[in-house]
Amino acid sequence: MGIEIIGIVATVIILASNCFKTMTFWGSFWLRLLNVIGSAIFLVYGVLLPAISTAILNGALVVINLYHLIVLMIAHNKSKHA
Repeated sequence: MGIEIIGIVATVIILASNCFKTMTFWGSFWLRLLNVIGSAIFLVYGVLLPAISTAILNGALVVINLYHLIVLMIAHNKSKHA
């Protein structure tokens, strides 16, 4: 049951992230940040099971969401200083 709780927590975080409107900076920021956190937790979950496909997918999602989060923050900072 302990490992399953990790999966449930990750699921709730990723579901919550999809409730934000992405038409604003803050909506996109929270969507990406919570997706990074949820995917990182799912990565741990996949390793503990072990479910290698789950671990690989969510490891890739962490990298992809971090990339988009960084790009988003750079663009936001540029627009504030322009």
